Amino acid sequence: MVSAVTAHPGRVLVTDGEFKHTLGIVRALAARGHEVHVIASSARAPAVHSKAVRAWHLAPASSAARYDERLLALALEFAPLSLIPVGNGAVAAVDRLRERLGPDVRFALPAREALATANDKAQTGALARTLGIATPEERVVQDLAGARAALAELGLPFVLKSAREEGRKVLRYVRGPDELAPAFEAVRAGSSGAVLAQRHVVGPGFGFSALYWRGERVRALVHRRVREWPPSGGTSACAESVPDAPEIERAGEALLGALAWHGVAMVEFKGDPARGTMVLMEINAKFWGSHDLALAASVDLPGDLVALLEGETLGPQPPVPKVRLSWPLGGDLWHGLFKPSSLPAVIGDALSPQVAHTFHAADPMPTVYEALQWLRSGPGAWREFRSAR
Repeated sequence: MVSAVTAHPGRVLVTDGEFKHTLGIVRALAARGHEVHVIASSARAPAVHSKAVRAWHLAPASSAARYDERLLALALEFAPLSLIPVGNGAVAAVDRLRERLGPDVRFALPAREALATANDKAQTGALARTLGIATPEERVVQDLAGARAALAELGLPFVLKSAREEGRKVLRYVRGPDELAPAFEAVRAGSSGAVLAQRHVVGPGFGFSALYWRGERVRALVHRRVREWPPSGGTSACAESVPDAPEIERAGEALLGALAWHGVAMVEFKGDPARGTMVLMEINAKFWGSHDLALAASVDLPGDLVALLEGETLGPQPPVPKVRLSWPLGGDLWHGLFKPSSLPAVIGDALSPQVAHTFHAADPMPTVYEALQWLRSGPGAWREFRSAR
């Protein structure tokens, strides 16, 4: 915690120091010469211990009632600055604070209506279908009776998930009628709105990650999930860039273009593009958990975003190389421990010099706190594995 210093251009305030991808964001910004400040709810957050961070500032969790006022106070205290909301809760707070932040706090969010559409999976799906983008068969269900009706229509296995983008996976697989009630109650308890019942889609996950400026694409890459946590389907634990994926690029561009997007987003797909079975899953209307892969592929989305916020003009994007990145402490070790057949590949990628990682020898302290965070996550990992398998 520090007092305000004399403001100057180049200062950036980044939220959610707890998230695994916030560390890469602050390092990238510092490498571009910015003075980086981070908001976190605890000194245990890995990013606050990075040498890239000038100072960190305590705030309640983004879901707390006092978060908006704390974020507003910090932004105004250190203005002029660029504000980078990382998590879904922080994005929602900036959305609510648009009119109060003032001209000296620069940020990039799409129009309020576009953001609301992206965060509502049913609305996103409806828009996608008007653009000719395939979506899974799905139903919004309000109660257990509706979930039973969806099961009868969609068949087994099927998926129950939050109908809104929560910034975390609120999802359960239903493989038998006896699993329906506990799965529905678990999703409803973790959701801020209705529950979405969706036909299960088989195949790997892909993401179209992009930076848009006033409706125009300026940076983008496609990635494929190699391994996920939990293994049955979740967030990326190991991923690789896909330099040539025209079908996914076209679909992602169509969707974000229709929303006149402004800022960053990741459009998630699942299926097999070679067989034409690719379907839209959701939009992450924020920085996504596998964002470190973009940095490893030299696609500096946070640095380029702040450059645009500061009035600079970007040149053309160079070609994206093929890069693989593993997060041993960000889900990959749990994947290998709970799916032993994958353990040799997990260990191999963790040790391989050809695979990118987020450990920096010149900035080691965040890894210490990531390891402590990983140890504390053990009981939760076991519960997540049991509930999602």
